[in-house]
Amino acid sequence: MAFAGIDPSVFQSGKFEGKSKISKRGNRHLRRVIYIMTVNVIRVNSFFKAYFLKRKQEGLPYKKAILATVHKLVRTIFAMLSHKTLFHVKNSL
Repeated sequence: MAFAGIDPSVFQSGKFEGKSKISKRGNRHLRRVIYIMTVNVIRVNSFFKAYFLKRKQEGLPYKKAILATVHKLVRTIFAMLSHKTLFHVKNSL
């Protein structure tokens, strides 16, 4: 997450807690590609679309819901590469 610059930065001091935002420390081109991938995977894949809509229903604004889905997508891709598997959704019956 930090390499792409999509990790959250915390702004607080003592009892004061400011708004959190992404750090943007990483590669801006990678961050843009991941954002475009996420927007398109939400349109095409029902698993990620359901996750995005769930986060929207929880009260997150559009961009924060997208960012939550970005994190989910990056973690999923990392797990697929680590375990050398294809993407499949487990059926919970």
